[in-house]
Amino acid sequence: MLRKGRNALSTLTHIILNILLAVVSTALTVVSGNWVFGVLLVILSKWRVVAVRPRYWWLNIKANLVDFVVGISLVLLVYLSGSDSLNAWHVIFTAFYIIWLVIIKPQSSTIMTEIQALSAIFLGNFAVTMLAANVDPLISVGCALIIGYGACRHVLVQGEDHDFMLATFIFGLLNAELAWVLYHWSIIYKVTILGATFAIPQQPILSALMFFVFARGYKSAIRHDGKIRSSDLTMPAIFSALVMIVMIFFYSEANFNI
Repeated sequence: MLRKGRNALSTLTHIILNILLAVVSTALTVVSGNWVFGVLLVILSKWRVVAVRPRYWWLNIKANLVDFVVGISLVLLVYLSGSDSLNAWHVIFTAFYIIWLVIIKPQSSTIMTEIQALSAIFLGNFAVTMLAANVDPLISVGCALIIGYGACRHVLVQGEDHDFMLATFIFGLLNAELAWVLYHWSIIYKVTILGATFAIPQQPILSALMFFVFARGYKSAIRHDGKIRSSDLTMPAIFSALVMIVMIFFYSEANFNI
């Protein structure tokens, strides 16, 4: 009973600390009007990554890359939502960060691993695309490469023992290429919630769909000795293609172009 009580207290403390991390990191960003403090807090919260021998640092960084991407991206999105006053988007991004830390991140099932990777793909590319106008395009493309590599590795490292290194770099390059192309033709969708308007770019949606198909195809090839079965890929490919076609041909008017 004593051990169970200690475990329950430890779990509750961990949850409270995660909630505080999400709230404080985003609140610092809103109050200060600067993203640096929030990002530093996110990075410092991952102190365990380097609390080992230096030879394990790189391995730990790769293993935690998805968490880094999600946390830093949400802080940047809070910053991009404006710091004049608290608005609905600040609450939405903070709430998702809490959900990420408390519910999504601790899970290790196949479906939750894919949701974690898709969250990193979407939010990472979201933040990079919104900041693209203020940074060198090579920085945007480099960030997209890292995001794609980290998300793909997060999924492929699970399960069977196989060499996934090439596949992770291939998807990273695909994500970087998409970021490069859409850097010159960036489409945004304006979404208003409770009077607060924010722009959602097209690129992170396309990247998430591309990753969805890529991961399904790669896993099918692994399961069937290098051959991709049409039954594993047909529905994901059709769904993603239809969404892309609708977005590109019906929701890419010039007045949305930034």
